Amino acid sequence: MNPELTALEKRTLSYLNFRHEASEEQVQMVRKAIDEMKSVARLGFASKFFSLEECPIDLSYKSLSELFTKSGSDSVAFLISTLGQAVDNRIERLSKTDPAKMVLIDAAANAYIEEVTNEFQKRLVLKDQTFRFAPGYGDVPLSMQKQIFEHVPEVRKLGLTLDDGFLMHPFKSMTGIIGFKG
Repeated sequence: MNPELTALEKRTLSYLNFRHEASEEQVQMVRKAIDEMKSVARLGFASKFFSLEECPIDLSYKSLSELFTKSGSDSVAFLISTLGQAVDNRIERLSKTDPAKMVLIDAAANAYIEEVTNEFQKRLVLKDQTFRFAPGYGDVPLSMQKQIFEHVPEVRKLGLTLDDGFLMHPFKSMTGIIGFKG
């Protein structure tokens, strides 16, 4: 890929399934989509920390046990991030009026939520942290989202809700579970 591309542009192109070098016109389209998406995004973050012994959230899953044991973690961080409802609204409107642009904005939003969540995680400065694990992967059920929402009350201030299938709204949001040494 073009070396002058930013990490966000490269990640957006990856979400668009680019397997070759993007043309200048394609790069400009991605840049415009990123700019538009950022102009409506309203970033929000929350986190909560527990010792593994006192964590009120059920972490008794093989995937998490192996992750925490391998890293020597004695604490866990739950983090939540969102781009806000306006991004979802913009994608929804474009799905009806300009599906091609909707695909670009959606890919840019997917890349951006990862980027800002990574930046938020770095600011937490957790000692000997594991990678960020998300409910719904491995043997950890997506229903864990409900427990996280119950024990990280700041999610309500972010305007986040869960539907009956435990999917977050707005959709361009993430939860993460990180083991670390406290």
